Amino acid sequence: MTVTHDVGTRRSFAVMDGTTSMFRQLEKRVVAVEAAIAVIETDRAVNEEKRKFMEARFNQIDRRLDKIDGHISRLVWLIIAAILGGFMSFAMQGNILNV
Repeated sequence: MTVTHDVGTRRSFAVMDGTTSMFRQLEKRVVAVEAAIAVIETDRAVNEEKRKFMEARFNQIDRRLDKIDGHISRLVWLIIAAILGGFMSFAMQGNILNV
């Protein structure tokens, strides 16, 4: 009876040892998955901050381009006004016929 009990005890230790080993492997896998998720979340947060920075930068560039567009528009109107003013001055002096 001692032998049977001893064999049964060995089997129960073998089963417990296999179960412990299985839990250790599962724990390693869970730790690896948690580490991968942490890396993914960090990358996502970094990319979100980069996107915010780029969006702010593009908004700033858009504002500058709008200002440049406004200045160019004013410059074109000034050139047109100068040409018309020169023509009107030339016409008012009466030099059109006396050239």
